[in-house]
Amino acid sequence: MLRLRFVLPALATALMWSQSASAHFLWLLTNASSPEGKVQVFFSEGPEADDPALLEKVAKAEVWTVGGRGEPKSVPVKIGKDALEGELAGPARSATVILRHNYGVLAKGSEPFMLKYYAKTYPFALPGSWRAVKDSERLPLEVVPVADGSATVLQVLWNGKPLAGSTVTVNGPGIEKKLEGATDEGGNFRVNLTKAGVFSIRAKHTEETAGKLEDKEYKSIRHYSTLTLHYEPSTVTPITHNLPALPKGTTSFGGAIVGDNLFVYGGNYGSAHEYRNEDQSGDLWKLDLKNPVKWEQVSGGARLQGLAMVEHKGTVYRIGGFTATNKDNEKEDLRSQTEFAKLDPKTSKWEALPALPEPRSSHDAAVVGDTLYVAGGWNMQGGGQGAKWHDTVLALNLAADKLEWKTVATPPFKRRALALAAVNNKLICIGGMNEKGGQTTASAIYDPAKNEWSEGPALQGSPMDGFGTSAFASQGDLYVTTMSGSIQRLSKDGKKFDFVGQLAHPRFFHRVLPWGSKLVVVGGASMESGKAQALEVLAPHAAQSQQTAAK
Repeated sequence: MLRLRFVLPALATALMWSQSASAHFLWLLTNASSPEGKVQVFFSEGPEADDPALLEKVAKAEVWTVGGRGEPKSVPVKIGKDALEGELAGPARSATVILRHNYGVLAKGSEPFMLKYYAKTYPFALPGSWRAVKDSERLPLEVVPVADGSATVLQVLWNGKPLAGSTVTVNGPGIEKKLEGATDEGGNFRVNLTKAGVFSIRAKHTEETAGKLEDKEYKSIRHYSTLTLHYEPSTVTPITHNLPALPKGTTSFGGAIVGDNLFVYGGNYGSAHEYRNEDQSGDLWKLDLKNPVKWEQVSGGARLQGLAMVEHKGTVYRIGGFTATNKDNEKEDLRSQTEFAKLDPKTSKWEALPALPEPRSSHDAAVVGDTLYVAGGWNMQGGGQGAKWHDTVLALNLAADKLEWKTVATPPFKRRALALAAVNNKLICIGGMNEKGGQTTASAIYDPAKNEWSEGPALQGSPMDGFGTSAFASQGDLYVTTMSGSIQRLSKDGKKFDFVGQLAHPRFFHRVLPWGSKLVVVGGASMESGKAQALEVLAPHAAQSQQTAAK
């Protein structure tokens, strides 16, 4: 964080007003990982403490959290030791925070002007969550960062429209002197941020509008809007490839790679939240990743979605899922299934295996050693009977002569739409939706050697970043891709998830699958752009090698 400080001399009140107006701005700062759950408002050159006496002048600043589907929620703030402070609880801790304050009329030279401040901050260094608020009432002047390769584009909006000619100032790690320039015709100012940290960004806009506030006249209105930006450079980015897009946009499907062959089975071809038999897939698609001419439909089977698929020693295993028995214009009748089957990649034929003890869908699966684990999900019983959330984790030894499902220690959660992965001979269950309490970014770790559970680190991002994620370990490192498009990697000590990059096409209810030292991202959908048919390929270990060479 910036550590610039200066001390104001003891001046008369009028001069103090003038200096604070010319050198001070309002800044918001939150930290989603902080246990305090606070928002701080600084009146300074950047998002840091300055003279506490100045806080009285901005004590009436209005603060809100925004995001989700509801209206902005007011956050009361009061004067603290070094800043105005407000409490953020629950989902508000992962929300965007904005501020508005009318400082009043100031006289600088012979031209009195109205001074208005605005501020915004995002709680995470996740480019997919850097969205425009577009609230002309509370934040008419807004700075919106957009990741563009190795650069960051700062777009300035005035009442929701691009503002040309706005003066933008940027300061932070790796910037010896502040960067300053004007936005182009599209309202954009392009910068290269090379180091991690907190950046202070502000934009200025002047309206040549005269008026009167109480008994003070002004000739113009000066608007200043700040952005406190948590930033992490991307070290893993999608690479160029020649893989063809999926024949059909698909979500909630099973995916696995055997050698150089990518298999995709089942899923939903239809619209989100609409379930009918004709929109569910029973197709098995195959793509030769080394010679990717086109996708080949190699066989069919039961129409399923919300299933899991894994590869182990050259064999593909398919577990559970649900079937919509209803047709179009019929009442939904969704039924979880007990199907367990294996695929011979050479013949593309399925062979039935011992069924699950109970129907299960919206779960996930992973293999640790030779043991297949199935966790999460629920049993949708159809016919208006609702769903039973599973509180068991199943295990099956794939190397045994007789395949038999067993249960392990009871997990400390009931979740569905979660992601499972094997890392360091342990099973990690990431995110999902709780039976009670909505979406979550929490994780839990199962140690097969001890038959014990422990709490794992949370993903970065809002609760929705834990919903419909996909995870897989590649060469000892665990990677997770989330709804906002973030690529996160479990730290070496296993205590946190680090942001390492951004997908070109954010998606959830997709699959990220290992192909040698690469990862292939398949399917899924975005709330903004719908189903993602284009594949993406990540080469995280090549990026790490480049970083090592650079050192």
